[in-house]
Amino acid sequence: MFAGAGGAALGLESAGLEHAGLVELDPDACRTMRAAGLAPVIESDVRDLDAVEAVAGNRLDVLWSSFPCQAWSTAGSRKGAQDDRNGWPWTVAALDRFQPIWFLGENVRGLQQHNKHCTARGGQRQLFDQRPELSCAGCYLERVILPDLRARFAHAGTWLLDAADYGVPQHRRRVILWAGPHKLERPKETHGPRAGRPWVSMASALGLLRCPDVSPAPSVTTTEVKGTRASAASGFTFNGGPDRASDALFLMTGKRRLTVAECASLQHFPEGYPFQGTQTARYRQVGNAVPPTLARVVAQSLLAAHHDNNRRGQP
Repeated sequence: MFAGAGGAALGLESAGLEHAGLVELDPDACRTMRAAGLAPVIESDVRDLDAVEAVAGNRLDVLWSSFPCQAWSTAGSRKGAQDDRNGWPWTVAALDRFQPIWFLGENVRGLQQHNKHCTARGGQRQLFDQRPELSCAGCYLERVILPDLRARFAHAGTWLLDAADYGVPQHRRRVILWAGPHKLERPKETHGPRAGRPWVSMASALGLLRCPDVSPAPSVTTTEVKGTRASAASGFTFNGGPDRASDALFLMTGKRRLTVAECASLQHFPEGYPFQGTQTARYRQVGNAVPPTLARVVAQSLLAAHHDNNRRGQP
């Protein structure tokens, strides 16, 4: 669900999963997936479950949902459950319709954070009879999303993963939701301080061999086309440092923006991935994508648990 340009799909397939359906409403993103050979693409609103079932069937082993992040992102207005883009209820409807064995979900790390004035913070839960889950991301996760999953699966939980810890040349921190008949083990980091292996740097990923920078890029966004926000007035920093990948490129090379292809490289898409549509549409697709590598390591954890319990004869 919410397949976008196919970043998660690439990762899930590389882990060994086969797709029953890739549901996406944006026609440009659907054209991209088709051009990349991903199938079957279901160009439909995810709420039209009849259209989904007509292609995917009525039972699934795994359902992945990258439900829209705008309602919970710290970069937006954070209207939360009251934002008409909140895709969690649509995800629950699909869970009830298709009854998958496993569920995987992905969203921004803001989903874990409580609002500054949330009445559920600081031991105030018993003092207020309000509904902070309507506007507070952290409360929505704790009071709605996780209870929804635990009502449908024997086990459920969350991880906060950084794509850079798995070899992606970009710090991209995402909340991963998981649920199923057995507990899942958090994917073990392959790069970074805890792995004893250096992160993949932005400079090396882009072939900027003369640049001394050894850090992964900041998170690639949908607005890289607008150029950098770093400026001389701010000392070429924004909020204490470059907050967008194009800022980092500008500080290293003087270039004001990343190309679509460079953004795709930082997201770990295969070279030459055929993004379709206008330049703005292609930047949006790349910036909204799940790095395929991140989806792959998550799916590998699921498959490891699934196969291990099957060997033990557990359902």
